[in-house]
Amino acid sequence: MTESTLSNAAIGTHDCNITKRAEEAIPTKYLLGKFGTLPSDVGICGALDIPIGVITDEAAAPSAQSEKAIVNVALLGSPTTLRVVAGAPVEAGDVLVVAGAGKVKPLPDAQTDSQTYGMVGIAMTGAVADGLVEFMSCVPQRYTVEGTGE
Repeated sequence: MTESTLSNAAIGTHDCNITKRAEEAIPTKYLLGKFGTLPSDVGICGALDIPIGVITDEAAAPSAQSEKAIVNVALLGSPTTLRVVAGAPVEAGDVLVVAGAGKVKPLPDAQTDSQTYGMVGIAMTGAVADGLVEFMSCVPQRYTVEGTGE
């Protein structure tokens, strides 16, 4: 068994990308990732998580810490556009929020109850559900859509 060294996972500065270990299976490229259990790990972003970036690699499920695959994470808020998997149809210009399962969806209109979302950027292209959307990312933040109270 060989030990891997993460070239840019240490404290320092990183140019739009960082290397992490996949703490779970990453079944497809371009899913939103969140901090993992360990600082060196990344996991798939759930609907209530705030993501750190887009995982641009696939990875098998690890059976031990030493077997975690090394993946690239393109950091949100970077000066370049990124691609991510859409969890619902998207149109160019839509504000994108976390949909769960590492995917994005358009920010919903006002609902009966207030709802908070993890905003990640603005769509530059349209996409169908499970298709790739190019987007201009922002530093991830929580955004609340006020309810109508009806």
